Amino acid sequence: MNFLKEFHREGTVVSFLNKTFIALISKVTTPKTMKDFHHISLVGSLYKMLAKVLANLLKKVMNSIIGETQMAFVKNRQIVDSFVIVSEIIHKWKRDFFGGLLVKLDFEKAYDSVDQSFLDSISEEKGFGVTWRNWISCCISFPSLSVLVNGSSMKDFHIERGLH
Repeated sequence: MNFLKEFHREGTVVSFLNKTFIALISKVTTPKTMKDFHHISLVGSLYKMLAKVLANLLKKVMNSIIGETQMAFVKNRQIVDSFVIVSEIIHKWKRDFFGGLLVKLDFEKAYDSVDQSFLDSISEEKGFGVTWRNWISCCISFPSLSVLVNGSSMKDFHIERGLH
């Protein structure tokens, strides 16, 4: 728990805590390509604990900061509601014979391309203070990965996708 107190006070995470090891588990007898492996991410328990604490704090305000049209990943909202709404719109459209255009946008994996400064700007706009924004920045800045080969860590590399 001293780790969490220090994080709260200093707003920093020791770099080794923001490190993930990747274990490769063979799917086949003689693997030849990366597709022949399952990739298992091994994240440190202290980092997971910190992420859980921050996530629980964030849960308290999610309903007030996420628009009512966002249905997934918010308590008491379900993505299936979006399908019901679209179905009702299409039904009314067909019934009343009015013209229009229906556009489906797919923001799948948008998280993979979010700029960290954009996230900070949005967080500030939503009323999050400097301390909170620094905590989040600390957690997502400069994560490193290392592949485990025969139980030994290879050279670290930094993530090119995701928040940066």
